[in-house]
Amino acid sequence: MKKRILPLAFAVLCVSVASAQMTLRPYVGINSHSLTEDFDDADWKSKIGYQVGVDLQIGSKFYVQPGIQLDFVKNRIEPKVTIPGFEDTDFKRSHLRIPVMVGYAFGEVDGDFAARIFTGPNASIVLNGELEDEDIKEDLKSAVFGWSIGAGLDFSILFVDLGYQFGLSDVFEDEVENGSKSNYFYANAGIRIRF
Repeated sequence: MKKRILPLAFAVLCVSVASAQMTLRPYVGINSHSLTEDFDDADWKSKIGYQVGVDLQIGSKFYVQPGIQLDFVKNRIEPKVTIPGFEDTDFKRSHLRIPVMVGYAFGEVDGDFAARIFTGPNASIVLNGELEDEDIKEDLKSAVFGWSIGAGLDFSILFVDLGYQFGLSDVFEDEVENGSKSNYFYANAGIRIRF
């Protein structure tokens, strides 16, 4: 009996996904990252970065939205006091982010206008880390996790999302550790391909 339940549950899941409305959503966007803790001798300042990605919205009123995104992030490190040979420097990172959102849509879900709210976790794999032109990837955690909340609007074949991510894990490895987590605002815009 137990051997039959698992294949039956899998079949029901496949039929549910196959019969659900699906929307492919390629997008581009901008972000502004902040780190939660400053170093003793320097402050973090946010700079504008950008991202490109695609997700698949499965469902209509209630939906699940897995995706994949390439982030390019910038911060400015400013010394708190004048130190000879130490000036403001740019801290750049790139990540492969894998978000999985769940949400609820209001309005004409299958029509020309809808508003949405969403939330969910994401995993972020660090691809690159630079301080000015120096590679510092080994000083960064190879993967970090976050939780996003946000809202969006759908206009016919277009959409706009605004959100905020709370960092759940530290950015730096133990040797450099200062307890910083990466929080950020983001805005995405793209097209909706329904099928």
